[in-house]
Amino acid sequence: MFWRLLLVVIALGVSTIVFSFAYPLTPGTGMRSKLTQQEFPNDIIVGWVGDMVPSRDSTYNHAVLSFVAPALVAPDLMIGNLEGTFAAENRSSKCIYLLNRCHAFRGDASFAEGLKTAGFDFVSLVNNHSYDYGEMGLADTTAVLDAAGIPYVAPNKPFTSITVKGKRIGILGLSSTEPTRTITDYDFIKNTVAKLKQENDFVIVIFHGGNEGSDKTAVPGVNEYMGTEDRGNVQLVAYTAIDAGADLVLGSGPHVLRKIETYKGKKIAYSLGNFVGGNGSLVTSGTLGLSGIFTSTLSYDHSPDPTFTSVILTKNGTPTLDPLNRGKDLIEQLSQ
Repeated sequence: MFWRLLLVVIALGVSTIVFSFAYPLTPGTGMRSKLTQQEFPNDIIVGWVGDMVPSRDSTYNHAVLSFVAPALVAPDLMIGNLEGTFAAENRSSKCIYLLNRCHAFRGDASFAEGLKTAGFDFVSLVNNHSYDYGEMGLADTTAVLDAAGIPYVAPNKPFTSITVKGKRIGILGLSSTEPTRTITDYDFIKNTVAKLKQENDFVIVIFHGGNEGSDKTAVPGVNEYMGTEDRGNVQLVAYTAIDAGADLVLGSGPHVLRKIETYKGKKIAYSLGNFVGGNGSLVTSGTLGLSGIFTSTLSYDHSPDPTFTSVILTKNGTPTLDPLNRGKDLIEQLSQ
């Protein structure tokens, strides 16, 4: 209860400036107004952020989203990439089998409570850290999310359907990491999206792919590799999903911002970078600290411009609003 009250107090203090930081990514509509929402009451506003690593510190977990919570509660469906686990202490890390460049993320379950309180409605676990502590660690993680009331996609549950404002939304998660390497399986993408489209009003595809690093902001349009791992041709993945019926494609993986694109009238956000750094678990200097909150609208009636709220991460990975708008500037530069 204390943390909920704290977030309310902070929200009252900063909510009036959040909306001045949310900008359309193309000229025309400006910030979505209450009048627009009244004119199109069936619109579903979807929010998306990048990689979130939980901390073992419950105080950090409860407070880390406080500065951006007003922007997170605004969308009808707020989604993020949960890059880590809530594995029990007795689970073995994958790093005992790997000698170099191994990162295994395990956080306290309080982070799930923090996500729910801040406004998150859905997370993706379809990424390269879901099995950091094996199958049992993944089971621990999904059990925590179930208890918190946060639906998800995971390697062992790659697609699901949820209901938002009376509409069914099918969500598919894709990853380049074994044992569920689906990002290069185009038949799987086409067939699954087509099936979800038949069963739902809208379809969202979330992928974790592309090379990672501070210099990986470009979408090259070819297959990208991280070491020997084929992390897919993310542009072809997005186009394939939309051709099969997807209404929105949301990407993560590179840990930096990438371009936002429109293909056949559908929006693609290739990467939103880092969003929560796990109290120092992620490097947040330079481009690795530029982030944002992206929103796009699912609608039968019109196609308003997406919006982007610039965020910058502190050294310990706390997201804060960026008055200098560096994230949006980079996104627009990359999207030209």
